[in-house]
Order: sequence, then structure tokens, then C-alpha cells
Amino acid sequence: MKSILSCGISLHDFGVNNWALTKAQALVVFNKLEQENRSVLGGDVFQIVNGMPESNYDNWYCDRLEGEDSNSYSSRSISIACQYVYQYQHPNGKEALFVLVVE
Repeated sequence: MKSILSCGISLHDFGVNNWALTKAQALVVFNKLEQENRSVLGGDVFQIVNGMPESNYDNWYCDRLEGEDSNSYSSRSISIACQYVYQYQHPNGKEALFVLVVE
């Protein structure tokens, strides 16, 4: 997983064990996660403030439906994440960064 997500900006120095991805990076990562049949539980939106990544408190999530098999959940969760990221417009016009929560 680290090899897929580490294309983004490391958040480790800020106490977050993850990476912040640009829209373009996130869309590429979704394809890789789909190939590995991984699910995206949700994600958070970050922005750069004074040179540092900071949450802007926008987010999304995707819960597994009752009786949903892992392949169906993986496909659905990635579809929801992809749609969210693709359509996201930062309210202040800043570049958004996306932090994914992957199962």
C-alpha cells in the first residue's frame, strides 16, 4: 500500500501516517487500488496553508452494505471515491489534496 500512496506529499512529519494526493495522483491511485481489489473506506480533503498541509474538514466515506461481498464493495467504494475527487471544487479555489483511507 505504501508504494501506491507514497506518490503524494508525506504527512508523517505532521503526525499523520499517510500521504496527501493531488486530484491527478488520486485518480491514478484509484486505478491501482482497483487492480488490487482494495476498498477505499473514505478520505479527507487537505489544503496547503503557510506551506503546510492542513485539513479543511471536507471528507467522504463509504460503508459496506449488509451482505455486500468484498469485490462489489471494492468496486463501489472506488467509484464513490473517484466521483468525489473528480467533482470536488475547493470552496476558496485552492488546490485540494486528498488523503485516502484504504482497507
